[in-house]
Amino acid sequence: MPQQRLVFVQLLNCAKGQATTISAIQDFANKPENLICLLQEPWCDRHGLPPQHPDFDSFTPTPNRPKCVTYVRRTPGLTTTTTFTAQDSFLVTKITYTQNTARKTFSLLNFYSPGKPDHLAAILPTLIPPTDSILLGDLNAHHTWWQGPLPPTIRTSRASQAIADWLETHDFRLHNKIALPTHHPRNGTNPSTIDLCLSKGNIGNDILALAINHDTTSDHSSATITLTFPGETLKHQEKPRRNWNKADWPAFKTHITNARMDLSNLQGKDDTL
Repeated sequence: MPQQRLVFVQLLNCAKGQATTISAIQDFANKPENLICLLQEPWCDRHGLPPQHPDFDSFTPTPNRPKCVTYVRRTPGLTTTTTFTAQDSFLVTKITYTQNTARKTFSLLNFYSPGKPDHLAAILPTLIPPTDSILLGDLNAHHTWWQGPLPPTIRTSRASQAIADWLETHDFRLHNKIALPTHHPRNGTNPSTIDLCLSKGNIGNDILALAINHDTTSDHSSATITLTFPGETLKHQEKPRRNWNKADWPAFKTHITNARMDLSNLQGKDDTL
């Protein structure tokens, strides 16, 4: 029977920090269920290249000093194709995962709007998002849709409204908890909700959860989505049988005795098994 596996996709704005960028990649690589990592404002070396990792293929909108990078784990059945780039900050990749006869295909939008929403607002009219899409990004846009009531010092700009209108026109669904901050400026100004996760199409039904983690070395929180992928088909297996004759009963008795287990609650052979 077909099964589902849980995988994780993470977003983090590294604020150009070298330690933050490298540790984010290394920490993400430690667990095989971490499948895709999207970094924004990554640190780049003196050649203008973001860090590489042997477990991941990396995709960027520009070869030098990109402001966003998408890392995809090298795993059987998973293919990634770049379908859209703009400037050094906007990247769309098509993700296809095949397991036996099951297939999942969706597009991943890694968008970083440098400093203000105007850059993204200018790009969006040129883009028709694929039917099944997940958008993860620091949009630098303030809007009541995701931020709730805005403080007096923040207003919804024309660019922010244009972004919200584009998202609404293309039926994007917000997965963030409204008003939960994702950016904590080091200059002490008000925290804001600008790192967002949205989806459109059936892929949104496969997003089980979005977790925001404030414990990062960046001034941005990380966002991690839990996503269902096709799993291996389980083959019919016979019920396992115990070979009682091969058990070392004296050793078993010694182990139980030394462990000082409380067995007084056992009532019959079913409990004992």
